[in-house]
Amino acid sequence: MKIFLDRSACIGCGVCTQISPECFVLDEGSGTAKVLKEETEDPSVREAETGCPVGCIRVE
Repeated sequence: MKIFLDRSACIGCGVCTQISPECFVLDEGSGTAKVLKEETEDPSVREAETGCPVGCIRVE
């Protein structure tokens, strides 16, 4: 699966980092999420996608 993150839409709530810490981290400089692994087979990224309150994560 490939992870896409629209950082301009991210509000930095941290839900994705809690659900999938192997794939997401909060960037301290910008206060928004950042993708650590652009490709993964970790199923938790799907949960992060659906759990994002602003829908800025897309997984294909």
